[in-house]
Amino acid sequence: MKKSLKKLSLLLLSVMLIALTACSSKTSEEATDGEIVIKFPHYYVGTDPHAQWFDGVVEDFNKEHKGEIRVVTEEIAGEQNYVDKMKLLLQSNDTPDVGMSPLGLLDLAYEAGKAVDLTPYLEEDPEFKEQFDPKSLEVNTYDGKVYGLPSFKGMMGYFYNKELFDKAGISEPAKTWDELFEQFEKLKKAGITPVSMDTAETGWLSSLWFNAMIGSDSAAGLEFMNTYFPKDFNKPYIVDSLVKIQSMLQEYTTSDAVGSKYDTAAMHFLNGETAMIANGPWMIADFSDPNKAKEGLDKQIGVALYPENTLFNAPEKGYFVLSKDKEHQDATVEFIKELVSPERQKELLLLKGELPDSPKVEITDDVKEKFPILAEFLTVAEEAENEILYYQKTWHNNVQNEVSSIYPALGNGQLTPEEAADKLTKAAEKN
Repeated sequence: MKKSLKKLSLLLLSVMLIALTACSSKTSEEATDGEIVIKFPHYYVGTDPHAQWFDGVVEDFNKEHKGEIRVVTEEIAGEQNYVDKMKLLLQSNDTPDVGMSPLGLLDLAYEAGKAVDLTPYLEEDPEFKEQFDPKSLEVNTYDGKVYGLPSFKGMMGYFYNKELFDKAGISEPAKTWDELFEQFEKLKKAGITPVSMDTAETGWLSSLWFNAMIGSDSAAGLEFMNTYFPKDFNKPYIVDSLVKIQSMLQEYTTSDAVGSKYDTAAMHFLNGETAMIANGPWMIADFSDPNKAKEGLDKQIGVALYPENTLFNAPEKGYFVLSKDKEHQDATVEFIKELVSPERQKELLLLKGELPDSPKVEITDDVKEKFPILAEFLTVAEEAENEILYYQKTWHNNVQNEVSSIYPALGNGQLTPEEAADKLTKAAEKN
């Protein structure tokens, strides 16, 4: 019986991998004599601002290394589809050569013993190592070894719609949490939905508000949000933050927020249907994209710190290597070096306002002129008093997943904030 179940599990895994592929390979996977083929599944497809940039990087790299290394890409539509497929591949022995790091994938790759130690490559090339912010390498380090190579920083405040603020009689962003909730009430009375929120896939938007509340509550809350892998969530400042989140989900967001994914919540803001959204500078390009935003939205957007002058300033986890043999590992690192080079980071900065990780990339006046919202954000960021990391960088993977169950339960009144904090604690204690 056990053998039959094992065979059935393997069969289901194979079927799921095929179903999730939904992809296209732009070049042949067949290697010519002496050529090393690097397999790289990714979600930089369609209207994603990265898509054209990424295709150009691959094309340039393949031309430069013709006959030696060739990158074969596999397009997977949507970040979540990519994550789902990679999770399955990490359970199998059929991993690609390169991985990306959304939603804790580097953590999973390391825990599965599939990620390759990149420390030797950094030590052998001091100039390469110097291009990274030391704090970013620290975030990508496990047991003293570096496993991920980042290309951008996660500095985040929140965006607001000035036109909707004006209609509600609000002149500027809130300085305190009490003031923010007073603004929610003003917006609601003016017939405007105050804030975009989500609960699925770790509730990215809701979790940013939740984390900012914790980190700005007190010195203890600030320390908690800057602590890696905390175990005890049964803290007064966490319960109080969950009280606020429950109120936001029940009173001040869209009717479809409970159960919704990021894309749906972002759509409401981009359509001018909500007044605020928590997110980072990478969203700035969307505000002027006619395929995503209502016409003229970019002219109505302001950016703010969270109450109590709180800012997310979190180094990001980066690309990682899954190749099984040294020859492919060397070739894969060569390609990642190109992806994360200061030159390529500058291209992304100019393309979509993505803040570079490398201190070697200067944010020049032409960038600020192209992205005035980014320039405003950088000015506002200088006023930050509480700088915090966020949950995808510091909480255990299973704790991140737990929030996807507690948010809907809070929103539906099936769980108290105290019970939600206890559930997070029990999830953390399993590690």
